[in-house]
Amino acid sequence: MPDQILVVEDDENLAFVLCEAMGRKGYRAEAVATMAAVRERLKAAPYDLVLLDLKLPDGDGLEAIPQCRELAPDTPIIAMTAYAVRHAATEALRRGAYDFFTKPLKIAELEIVVGRALERRRLQQHIARLEASRATGFEELVGSNQALVRALEAAQRVAPTDLTVLIEGESGTGKELLAQAIHRQSARKDGPLVAVNCAAIPEGLLESELFGHERGAFTGAIRTRVGRLELASGGTLFLDEIGDMPLAMQAKILRALEERKIERVGGGRPIDVDVRIIAATNQTLSRLVDEGRFRTDLFYRLRGIQLRLPPLRERLDDLPELINTFLDRARLRLSRTTAALSNDALQCLWVYAWPGNIRELKHVLEGAVLLSDGVILPEHLPPAIQTPGVQQCATPSGRSLDEAIDDLERQLILAALGRAGGVQVRAARLLGITEQSLWYRIKKHGIQARVGGSPPAWPPDIAALPPARPAPPVELASSAARDLDRLAKRSRFSAQKSNAG
Repeated sequence: MPDQILVVEDDENLAFVLCEAMGRKGYRAEAVATMAAVRERLKAAPYDLVLLDLKLPDGDGLEAIPQCRELAPDTPIIAMTAYAVRHAATEALRRGAYDFFTKPLKIAELEIVVGRALERRRLQQHIARLEASRATGFEELVGSNQALVRALEAAQRVAPTDLTVLIEGESGTGKELLAQAIHRQSARKDGPLVAVNCAAIPEGLLESELFGHERGAFTGAIRTRVGRLELASGGTLFLDEIGDMPLAMQAKILRALEERKIERVGGGRPIDVDVRIIAATNQTLSRLVDEGRFRTDLFYRLRGIQLRLPPLRERLDDLPELINTFLDRARLRLSRTTAALSNDALQCLWVYAWPGNIRELKHVLEGAVLLSDGVILPEHLPPAIQTPGVQQCATPSGRSLDEAIDDLERQLILAALGRAGGVQVRAARLLGITEQSLWYRIKKHGIQARVGGSPPAWPPDIAALPPARPAPPVELASSAARDLDRLAKRSRFSAQKSNAG
């Protein structure tokens, strides 16, 4: 999002010149002429920098500096005056100004100082976020979707306890991030967090990896090895993709959890372990139990606290916030001055199905920031995302045709609400359906929208995004809606044919 600059200058011509200069540098600037207006603006919205004239019609700018600092303590102030008085410069800096300029202004020099002040502010904000992350541990899980919020609230409640936690969710939804956050908020935070990917270790090596082995226990065991359970003692063991753990190993893990003792492979001496278990899976364990591929007793032992992270296609209301967050992080990581989305690129991101979920979105945006020159175009995105269509929404593995149709319908409704500013009558007209039909579909999909013309609870107003990131036009809905109708008819025909058979 472009930096917001407040220009405080009673000379209309100079205020215009300053706003134009800031606009050419990619900033958003607006001008006011009085101290009363400054106080009103700083109370109403955050600004990244203030250019403050020290001679105003309704007050002394030197007196205004501490007032601005009180209303916006982290916002740098650059003072300006037509009177080249050393005392005024010294006093402005003493009262909290970042820098001082005398008129007539040298715009090129001012632009350099403004850039440095804004970069300093960004670094301060980054440090503050890092400090906040150490305090809460849940900052990496961005979003306000109700399903996500419920999972995070439950995680924060269970974190200080020693209860076993089972996290379910598709690949890329943030299961490991949630496990790390729970560990950081637990009484074991000073102990180790040891992660084991049960799907990545061959079955023959998994027992040795978890329990360790004694020297000579098998061919190649030339020295004693300490297992992950021992290494995690006093801390947390994160068993990722536990649904892929072999049945024989499930029995041994269950015994270790119950007795809090293990034996190394080739050893006969029990070893005490004090470990908390957090397990995660991208499968439905209850279905695996029914199929005989997961032990019932271990399933009930693990699901004392069961958390589910929704896939990205079920929380598209978080997409604007996620895009802004990942673009900011990518810009800082890759040392880029700006990173913004074009209209066409945002449309591609909006209608894509995101089978890789949050992880895929993050890496797509990092690659796009690297390939672009500041403004991300469709050609900077992977080919599969450049040409979004119904096929991408309808074919992620493990999803039925009805589920794909529901997902596409939800995306079209969200896009229409964003274009209509949350006004359901207008959104219904854009979609070519009645208001009553739209209301029913909103309820069906659990979309948080308010009735009539009042501001919607969803989505975070996409119109509030910078010009490079507007809401995707609902004209996209026209062709997609026709495809949706064809899919729906095909689904109904298949159902009728099945019933007739």
